[in-house]
Amino acid sequence: MTKRLKIGFDAKRLFCNFTGLGNYARTLVKNLEKYYPEHEYHLFTTEVVSNKETEPFLDKKFIIHTPPSGVNSAYWRMYGQSKLANSMGLDIYHGLSHEIPFGLTHSIFKVVTFHDLIWEIYPQQFGLLDRVGYKLKYKSSASRADLIISISKSTAKDLIRIYSVPDSKIDVLYQTCNQQFTLQAALNQSRNYFLYVGSIIPRKGLYQIIEAYALLHDKDKKPFIVIGSGSKGYTIQCKNLIKEYHLEPYFEFIGNVSNDELVTYYDRAIALVLPSIYEGFGIPIIEAMARNCPVITSNVSSLPEASGPHNVQIDPNDISQLYQAMSGVSRNNSLFDTLKSHQYFHEHFDGLKLSKQLMEIYQRNLGK
Repeated sequence: MTKRLKIGFDAKRLFCNFTGLGNYARTLVKNLEKYYPEHEYHLFTTEVVSNKETEPFLDKKFIIHTPPSGVNSAYWRMYGQSKLANSMGLDIYHGLSHEIPFGLTHSIFKVVTFHDLIWEIYPQQFGLLDRVGYKLKYKSSASRADLIISISKSTAKDLIRIYSVPDSKIDVLYQTCNQQFTLQAALNQSRNYFLYVGSIIPRKGLYQIIEAYALLHDKDKKPFIVIGSGSKGYTIQCKNLIKEYHLEPYFEFIGNVSNDELVTYYDRAIALVLPSIYEGFGIPIIEAMARNCPVITSNVSSLPEASGPHNVQIDPNDISQLYQAMSGVSRNNSLFDTLKSHQYFHEHFDGLKLSKQLMEIYQRNLGK
């Protein structure tokens, strides 16, 4: 009989972040509770934001812990929560985004998820204080953890190469997406625009998309919808380039949308275009695949793992490759085998399969 486990999670981003890291935390914890309700789940967070995304965690299925009144939240997250975790006899503490607190007792099995090491690989994209802080905190967590969950083989290689983490200390476990994207996947939808989903920041390649789009023949210039927000300065650069090429009638910046709305955008897109130079994983790619939406992405970092063999992968530094991919799908989207891509999603990113793998990792390591 499997032991009933007490599992604690660093849930700050679960309750306070509504992009990649928060999505990862919510889907992982929600699926564990769904498929393994016999265990006890504790959520440690400095604050609780209540909205549609966090609603499922605000009931008796989860035990939420926040700092006592008057205690500094940053101090509590780094040190104070350990005393509480130790006193309740947790079996496992899982830091879901690069961090675990100091002071956890040796009897608690310490797991930390690493999504990427972008602050090491592209340090110019971070301020000095952020860069130094990430390096100190995250490298320390990698050292103190008993096990590291890497969300891609690419990130695992970075951990071994940059932080000298032993391969034996890393398990690669992919992530899934919100269940909304997996329900009633669209078939034979009318698709009439290109789509970009993600933070509007330099490494994700929106500027390069605009340059490639400008090369398209007029008949191939389908509308282009941009979903997301980010750097104000970079967004202005992108919009200025659109004006320079007189492409204003084609590009529409939507901002952030709900998952319900995003499902519809994927269902009607010719292709998701995400020519990023680096991703720890690339969750919009698997969201698109779950909706039978073709994907044009990069052939670097984790993106080939996420997109699989049935989508188009290009050199993100080669504008002509990006242009050719967009031109090709604009004229003939049968270039993509979306059914095989959809199958690849279910083979590699299914929530039940990934939850089972994670629980097996927990149980196997507790037995050591």
